[in-house]
Amino acid sequence: MRGNAPTQKPKETNEVVSSLKERKRFTLRFWGGWFMVILMKERISESGVIEDRELAEYYSLMAKRHMRIPCQRVLSRIKAKGIEKGRALDVGTGPGTFPIFLSKALPDVQFKAIDLSPVMVEIARKNSMEAGLRDGIDFQVGSAYSLPCEDHSLDLLLCINTLHHLDQPVTFFNEAARVLKEGGGFVIVDFHRDSSPFLIWGFNVLWKLFFKSHHKAREGFLESVRSSYTLEECRNFLKESMLKHWALSTRTVEMWIESTGVE
Repeated sequence: MRGNAPTQKPKETNEVVSSLKERKRFTLRFWGGWFMVILMKERISESGVIEDRELAEYYSLMAKRHMRIPCQRVLSRIKAKGIEKGRALDVGTGPGTFPIFLSKALPDVQFKAIDLSPVMVEIARKNSMEAGLRDGIDFQVGSAYSLPCEDHSLDLLLCINTLHHLDQPVTFFNEAARVLKEGGGFVIVDFHRDSSPFLIWGFNVLWKLFFKSHHKAREGFLESVRSSYTLEECRNFLKESMLKHWALSTRTVEMWIESTGVE
């Protein structure tokens, strides 16, 4: 008896099947990302400490390449408040991108910068040295819930893309009120998860294009947005806190909390 020989699919058929499978995977990723954007009613907390050195170095590299315009935006808001000298603190500094940029633009402002990640603080110090600032910025490991500053000692407080890491924002706002001088300025910027789903989806696509070479970093934008607060949540936190004279505004997927001056 002759056995049944296995049937081999033509090469063209295999290629078509492979192409259809890849198209299906892309479609699932596309719509999966879209549904992730829509289903953001509940906040999902994101860890604020990066311990992976490779990931930290990657974020530092990308910040050097792409954060000049965000730095300029923050600088313009500081100048609009008339702050040109004094003492400043950057909370959640990461690789130190903002205080390094601002120290060059505002040489009479003495910056201190903190982050929970010892790895990030080490990288920030290295970046500062490479930028020629040497000991110009005091980088420390520190918490937003216990700012390393005396009462009413700061002229400026910055917190850029860090608020979504904080599960106790009122405690942070109270600390900001404690360390700022009367009439001191603050600029706090973060995402808000009640942004337009279309904007979030669009920014997520761009983010993945920029961070395509690192699999962990690629998911960073949506993780941060899911961990962020809505405008109403943040407004209630501010009202509950001791921080006064603030204004809350939005720009695309960002919310900006800024000092308005003493009334």
